[in-house]
Amino acid sequence: MFEPVRSDVHGMNPSRLWRRWWPGRAARASELPVRTTVIPPSPWGQAEPVWRSLWSWLRDADAPAQGVQRSLELARVAFAAALDDIPADDAVDLRRRGRSARSLRELWHLRAELYGVVARHRSQAEADRRMGLVNLHFPSSARPATGAAPAPAPAPAPAGEPH
Repeated sequence: MFEPVRSDVHGMNPSRLWRRWWPGRAARASELPVRTTVIPPSPWGQAEPVWRSLWSWLRDADAPAQGVQRSLELARVAFAAALDDIPADDAVDLRRRGRSARSLRELWHLRAELYGVVARHRSQAEADRRMGLVNLHFPSSARPATGAAPAPAPAPAPAGEPH
């Protein structure tokens, strides 16, 4: 009476659905995709060990301050490069604010607006690509995409029993 409907889409076959809902097989940590989380720079910079700051003071060196300035300048350049080919007013304003950012943390807070401007004027995929280049200048941490905790360690054997 009725013929089964066949789809041209082969993405969700029954075995794949079965694996998705089958509780007996949990995904191992090595199978999970890794999500990189970009975290804001600390508001006052990274703490320097006492012996290094003492050594810098004795040598009268400005190397730490120059290193921070250099990383800020590189981040500003990457930020501006992400907006170079967008002539819109909102991109020009954001480029100006990025150029005048006084710290990496201030620049970090402009990232969401950068993503929005690039996604509106180009595409979301292009915004993702450009944000990846800008994010290289900020601290990051990698973790599994699900945020799952690592598997617990096996319980130790009771005392007095052979291993």
